[in-house]
Amino acid sequence: MTADAGWHPDVAYVVLPSKGQGQDRVTVIRTTEALVLAVADGSGGMRGGAEAAEHAVRMISDAARQANAQHPEWCASLITRIDATPAVSRGQCALVVAVVVENTIVGASAGDCGAWLVTDRIDELTEEQVRKPLVGSGSAVPVAFKADLGKGTLLLASDGLLKYAPRARIAALARGPDLDAVAHHIAELPRLRSGALPDDVGVVLCRDRAR
Repeated sequence: MTADAGWHPDVAYVVLPSKGQGQDRVTVIRTTEALVLAVADGSGGMRGGAEAAEHAVRMISDAARQANAQHPEWCASLITRIDATPAVSRGQCALVVAVVVENTIVGASAGDCGAWLVTDRIDELTEEQVRKPLVGSGSAVPVAFKADLGKGTLLLASDGLLKYAPRARIAALARGPDLDAVAHHIAELPRLRSGALPDDVGVVLCRDRAR
C-alpha cells in the first residue's frame, strides 16, 4: 500500500505473516510537517508479542503529531515511554521509529528491527543498536540515529527480512523505480521454496519522489 500524495517523500509498506495474523506491525503517519514511520516485531519467544507490537505502533500514532517530533531524541524518548507502559510489559517487541522531515531522517531503535539508507551502498543506520532487552522489558536501551535522505531509499524492516534475505539483493531491489513494487518484492525475498516464510516480515520504504 502506498501512502497519500503530498510534499512528503513517497512511502510503501508491506507486512507478511509467517502464519496467522503474525506479530509484525508497521505504521505510517503523515503530519503537516513530518512523516513518521515505524516497524515493531513482537517477540515470538513469549506470550503477548503481537499485543506489544500493536500497542507500540498505537502509541507512536498517538504521539506522532507532537510538535517536537523533529527533535533528534524524540524517537528514543518515545521508545523509552513505550517500554515503560504496563500494556506493553505483558509482552515484548523490537522497535524502530524514524521521522522524515524534507531531507532529514531522525530515528531510534531498540531490539533487532533495522533501518538502512540505500544509495549506491548500504548505510546501516541502526548499526549501534542494543538488541536486548526488548521493548516491554522495562529495560530497553533505545539508540538514536540521524541521516540525510538525499537521493537514497530509507528502509525500515523487521529481522524476518534482515536475517533471512541477502543484503545485496535487498539493496538492489530498493533502488528500483516503482516503490510499491519494490516493497512487495523485498518482502517476498525470505520466502522458501515450500512457499512458507521463516518469520514474519514487516517493511517500510520511503524516498523523495523528486530524486
